[in-house]
Amino acid sequence: MFVGSRVYVVPTGMGKPRVQLFLKKLVEHGAEIADSEKDATHVVVAECVDRERLPKLIDSKKLSPSTRIVRSAWISDSLKNASLASTMPYALTCDLPHECGETVLNSDCAGPSGAEVGAADHGKEPEEPARKECADVPVNRNVHIIEQLQAMVETYQSTKDHWRALSYERAIMALKRHPTEITSWEEARSLPKVGERLADKIWEIVERGKLRKLEEFQGQERLTALQLFTKIWGSGPSTAERWVHQGFTTLEELASSGQLTGQQKIGLKHFHDFLEKMPREEAGEIADTVAKAALSLQPGLTVVPCGSYRRGKSMCGDVDVLISHAELSALDGLLNRLLQLLRSSGFLTDGLAVPHGTGVPSKYMGVCRIDRPGSKHRRLDVFVIPPDELACALLAYTGSAHFNRSLRLRARRMGMALSDRGLRQGVWRKVGIGSHTGFPRGAEKRSLGSLVSTPTEASILEHLGLSYRPPEQREQL
Repeated sequence: MFVGSRVYVVPTGMGKPRVQLFLKKLVEHGAEIADSEKDATHVVVAECVDRERLPKLIDSKKLSPSTRIVRSAWISDSLKNASLASTMPYALTCDLPHECGETVLNSDCAGPSGAEVGAADHGKEPEEPARKECADVPVNRNVHIIEQLQAMVETYQSTKDHWRALSYERAIMALKRHPTEITSWEEARSLPKVGERLADKIWEIVERGKLRKLEEFQGQERLTALQLFTKIWGSGPSTAERWVHQGFTTLEELASSGQLTGQQKIGLKHFHDFLEKMPREEAGEIADTVAKAALSLQPGLTVVPCGSYRRGKSMCGDVDVLISHAELSALDGLLNRLLQLLRSSGFLTDGLAVPHGTGVPSKYMGVCRIDRPGSKHRRLDVFVIPPDELACALLAYTGSAHFNRSLRLRARRMGMALSDRGLRQGVWRKVGIGSHTGFPRGAEKRSLGSLVSTPTEASILEHLGLSYRPPEQREQL
C-alpha cells in the first residue's frame, strides 16, 4: 500500500503510542521510515497542527519540492480502506515560507469574495480580529484519544444508544479543552464529566494506542454493517437496523435491493465523496460560486458561509450558505431562481430536499461539484432567511452542535426558547418531574411567549447573560 513512500511522522500532538502504532503499520504495508523531513516523500503531522505552528515543526529549507505534507488521517484512512488514499484531501491548508509543490494549497481561505456581503447593514458585532486562513487553535495533545472515542460515539449512535454516545461526546469536549497530554489515569479521571469507567478507557488508549472495546465492535459484522449504513445520507439508525435485519451487510447489496428512497440512492451514489472532508479552500470556492450567482440575481444580499467553515476549520464536511436581504420582498422567489441558474451551469448535480413555493424562509439541500478534473461531489445546503431571523439563523447554522445545545439548554432554564427562527421570552412549559433542568426533553409549551429583538448574534448572547464569542471560539460553551 505504502510501497515507494518514505514517511516522516512529526510526533508533536500525537502521543508516543500513536506514533509507534503508525510507524509499525507503515512498515508492515511497505513504507520506509525517514529520519527527518529532508529525505521524506511524505511528512505526516497531527490533525491539530495549525498553519502558524507548522514552520516551527518542519524545516522548510530541507523539503524537496515534491514532498507532500499531510495530516495523520491520511494514514488512518488508507489503512481503514486497505488502499492508498490520495494526499490532496489531507494536505495541510497553509503556506510554508517556500513553495512545497503539491503539498501546499495556496489560496485565500479567509472567505469567498461574496461572503458576508452587506454584513455591515445586518448589525454591528463587536470587533473581531482579522481572520487568518486557518484559525489559531491551540495544539491538542490528545487527538489520538479523541479519534478513538469518536469512533465509539459513532458506534453507539448507530445502535441508538444515545446516552452512552452522549457520555463519550462529553469526554471528547473535555479532552479538546484540556491543555496538556494525558499522562496518568488520575489526570483522565479529573476531567469534567469523566467518571472512573471512562477514565479507564482513556488510559487504555494512552497505554495501548487503541481501545479493546472498539476492536470488539469493529469485529462484529452486525455492528460494522450498522455503522456503515448509518453513514448513508438519508438513512438513520432505525433504517440501518431494518436493513441489517433483512440480511444486508454491504453497500453493493443495498444498491441492488430496490428498497432505497430517492435520497438514499443519491447518498449511496456519492457515499465515498460525502464521507471525505474537503479542504477549506474548496469549501470557500463552493460558497463563492453560490454567492456570485445569488448576487447576479439580486444585488445587496447578505451571503454568509456558515458551519465549520465559519468556525475557521481547515477541513469541512459540507457547505452551509445563508442568504438574506434587508428588504423581505427582495427574497421572494430568489431561491428557485438561484437553483435554476446553478443547475444550468452544471454546478448542482442532485437535489435532496428542494423548496416548494416561493416564500421565505426556504431551504435547499443537495449536491454540487466544482467543474474541475478530479473534483468530488459535495453536500451543499442553501438557506434563504428573512432579515429579522438572520442573527438567530447565523448562530444556529454556524454551530458547533455542542455549543448550540448548551445555548438552548441555558435559554430553557431562563424561561426562554432559542431556535434558528428567533429567541422567545416568557415561554411557559408544563413542568415534569425527574428532570435536572426542570424542563424535560419534549416538555409541552403552554405559552409561546414573545419574540425578543435580536438584530445581531451578540444581542442573542447578551440576552442569555453571555459575552459575544467569535465563530472560532464556538466549539463549546
